[in-house]
Amino acid sequence: MLTPSKLIADHWFLALAPIVLAVDSVVANSGPIDGLVAFGVIFDLVLLLPVLYLLCYRKRTRGAIVRALGLACLGVWAATKLIPEADRALLSYLEPLRFVGLAVLVVLELAVVRVIYQSLSAGDGQNALAKKLADNSDTPEWVSRLLAWEAVLWRKLFSFVRSVLSRNRDDV
Repeated sequence: MLTPSKLIADHWFLALAPIVLAVDSVVANSGPIDGLVAFGVIFDLVLLLPVLYLLCYRKRTRGAIVRALGLACLGVWAATKLIPEADRALLSYLEPLRFVGLAVLVVLELAVVRVIYQSLSAGDGQNALAKKLADNSDTPEWVSRLLAWEAVLWRKLFSFVRSVLSRNRDDV
């Protein structure tokens, strides 16, 4: 049985992250921000939270590094919302890194799409596709099942459109 203390012990990041975010939000909205405060907010959002995530989940998931990278990109975006434009000098240097990180995440998403396409081309069923997605992309089981269901739905839709178009060509 999963007790609250076991849940917090296993997922302490989920308890700690809101505290860090709340403190950063209060500090950023408490008044004028100088360079040191801006650096602290950026440090917390871009480095501290992803490192804490890695420390918490490094043994449980293969994709912890990818998720931490996504969290760092999200941290750069969140810092742009918390820090006033006049105080974003340091953040302007990090902005290109956000786009590099997003590009890496897009490449990883394309790898997932490739797995889906290959499975659909091979004629795999929904369960086989969900298993391949779970194995190759380290997604939760329910997400893999949902993606597989959507992929099968798209395959049926494309088959239907292809059959309608072929009937229209035969009629002409």
